[in-house]
This record gives sequence, C-alpha cells and structure tokens, in this order.
Amino acid sequence: MSLDSFNKKKDEEMKENYQETLKNDKQSSTDFISKISRKEVERKRSVTFSITESQLKKMDKTAHENGFKNRSEFLASIIDAI
Repeated sequence: MSLDSFNKKKDEEMKENYQETLKNDKQSSTDFISKISRKEVERKRSVTFSITESQLKKMDKTAHENGFKNRSEFLASIIDAI
C-alpha cells in the first residue's frame, strides 16, 4: 500500500499508525527478550548403532509426519518419553 494516495489526511494517519506500531514492537520485543531465561542444555554425544534400512525409512517418515527436523530429534524425543 502506498502512502501517495489522493487523500493527504489518510496518508498522514497511516504514517502515524506505522510509526506507532514500530515503536510498540520495539518495546514489546525488548520485554520479551528480557523475560527469556537461558535453559541449561545438556551436552550431546554422538552414538552409533545398527538398524535395518526399512526401520530407518520408517523412522524418517514418522519423524517428518510429526514435524521433527530430523530422525535424530525424533529418536531423542522417544527416549525422553521413556
């Protein structure tokens, strides 16, 4: 949407609304960031184990269907649920 319309009053109102929105967003994002507490993250280790190709495909498919980034994240989630 352009601010170069035929109605200067509406253009000025839009400009003020944009400026107010940007001003409010800066304050709210600063508040949001200040409220985040850093969660202690456990160190990850690489492990090696063997599974069949069909099991690997099944795990990939299920991980993808359930919104996981990768099968490793999916497997970690399963283990956490134990």
